[in-house]
Amino acid sequence: MRLDFMTPDVWNGLVLGVVLIGLSLAILRLYSDLSRPVRKRSKQAANADSVPPPPFDTPPQGD
Repeated sequence: MRLDFMTPDVWNGLVLGVVLIGLSLAILRLYSDLSRPVRKRSKQAANADSVPPPPFDTPPQGD
């Protein structure tokens, strides 16, 4: 397969096109993530985050 048409200008155009498409998709994803409504967390989930985990050297407490 001959790639005589693949001049540096064509290659640069392809690279620039891929970068622009990627940037536009990233911007659309970021916009959709930031524009969605924020779901409120339940009190149980909020309290679970505030309890620190036990240290690793503490033996497990069982019944």
